[in-house]
Amino acid sequence: MRTSLLALGCLAFAAAAGAARADDDPPPGASPHAAELAAHGGAPPAVRAPLSADALAGLRRARAARAAGPSRVVYGYYPYWVAGLDTIRWASLTHLAWFSIELDATGAVTASHGWPDAATVEAAHAAGVKVDLTFTLFSGAGIKALCADPARRAATIATMIERMEAGGADGISVDFEGLIDGTRDNFTTFIRELRAGLDARGHLAAEISIAGPEVNWAGADGVPEFDLPALLDSASYYFVMGYGYFWSGSSTAGPIGILDVDAAWRAATSWSMERTLAGFASEVGAARRGQIIHGVPYYGREWVTASDQPVAAAQSHVGAVTYSASATALAGGRSRRWDPATSSPYYAWQVGGAWHQVWYDDADSLAAKYRMVLDQDLGGVGIWALNYDAPHADLWELLDATFAGEPPPPAGSRGAPAPIASLPFHVDATTVDGPGRYFNRYACAPTAIEDGREWVYQVELCQPGQLTATVTDGAGVDVDVHLLSALTEDACVARDDASLTAEVAAGTYYVVVDSFVANQVSAEGGFALDVTFAPTPGTACPVPPAPEEAGGCCGGAPASSLGVAPLVAALLRRRRGR
Repeated sequence: MRTSLLALGCLAFAAAAGAARADDDPPPGASPHAAELAAHGGAPPAVRAPLSADALAGLRRARAARAAGPSRVVYGYYPYWVAGLDTIRWASLTHLAWFSIELDATGAVTASHGWPDAATVEAAHAAGVKVDLTFTLFSGAGIKALCADPARRAATIATMIERMEAGGADGISVDFEGLIDGTRDNFTTFIRELRAGLDARGHLAAEISIAGPEVNWAGADGVPEFDLPALLDSASYYFVMGYGYFWSGSSTAGPIGILDVDAAWRAATSWSMERTLAGFASEVGAARRGQIIHGVPYYGREWVTASDQPVAAAQSHVGAVTYSASATALAGGRSRRWDPATSSPYYAWQVGGAWHQVWYDDADSLAAKYRMVLDQDLGGVGIWALNYDAPHADLWELLDATFAGEPPPPAGSRGAPAPIASLPFHVDATTVDGPGRYFNRYACAPTAIEDGREWVYQVELCQPGQLTATVTDGAGVDVDVHLLSALTEDACVARDDASLTAEVAAGTYYVVVDSFVANQVSAEGGFALDVTFAPTPGTACPVPPAPEEAGGCCGGAPASSLGVAPLVAALLRRRRGR
């Protein structure tokens, strides 16, 4: 019998002092944003030449002419050390997070790094882009002390709002990293009081975002330091820093924003974007997936490695490499390679007999990540950091292709279920290229980890009866079958590893064939699905409608039902107003 794995439960970058560290533990040392800030410590703010009057007028005209902006949030961090307002494709963004004003444990400002920044705010507002002012505090002890003291909380909130107002920003990004035991409830109180403070000053539309790690790490007490559902009662978004899976201290070189793992990569890490998003989606629930923003890296890392192959041991870390630097290296003769297991590019070369590897993200790998954001129906994507790709346009073009006219959901996904036209039904398919990845933890088996790719089938029943769905898979494949009464995880009627039978009333149902995850590796592969239906004796379908409206019954797809999938797709694309 298969043993169910415990579901991922939380999110907080905790440095649990004295705890043994392994690949399942948070990386030691600074988070990505803290490391970047430290690397540029002492650097003066970049000189950001204001856009010309003609350029600003052009942004305003473009804003007025377009029917709508991106279909989801596109949230870009803009560090103070980066310049070039003219290389940002403003129409592709919804938010710019100005990074950053540094705070200490009392809430006092220790560095403003050039804020107020009138040129950046003017350009963003001309294009209709919201500006969030980021406040950073990267001391676990400092965060704990600040959040525990009502006077410090009040002083910090007053400072944040005053600085936001002084520079004409629209909202606040809270980037407090390194939370330690005993901070959770007080941090939630701080965010709740920040929301109240903004409202009291008339900033009812001001948004709060919280930057945090890719895993909801628990401290030594076993309690995750971020209470995400409670935080999202007051904050608009949680920004996942999805680029810390491999870091400067990793024992293996690899993609810092790894999409997925196979058996070979599992030896180096158990974490991936797939596991991260499945955990967060389950933690916050379907209604709040739209408040999760997944950040992607416009940079990578270089290591000295034991070989030129994937999953090579890292002998030393050389440094971060921006997308622009990688593009220059490739143009100069480096050869791009592709790792299909992680959907990641990299390049390798030798210097004095020692191998070097650079793992980075490009349009192909980011397209796979954006597809997962759409599959999980999240609020949008984030970027660390704007202009790390300048002057290249391909990553902007990918954003536009994905979010400036969102592509329709693939047939067989949650947004466009494949119709079961008649019963009995049989299909041979595979989850290796399954069209969806929405369902992760079903209410009828909440500890079963089913983060992998899936197929969704829709069946219309016009009378009660007994529905049976059987899935057959092969060696090395483990797919499960689920019966849902609606397109949500909490609408699970029945589930089984091989075959389920359920007594059902007349109505619309969904049969989902989903990939089980064992030891964090998705057991995707080929399967055969059979669905049968036995009507309850003594019942009958309603009198058929007129011929022009008629369709099948008891498993057929009535003409009136054929519009269900497009309607679901349209509803899934609707985002709350920004």
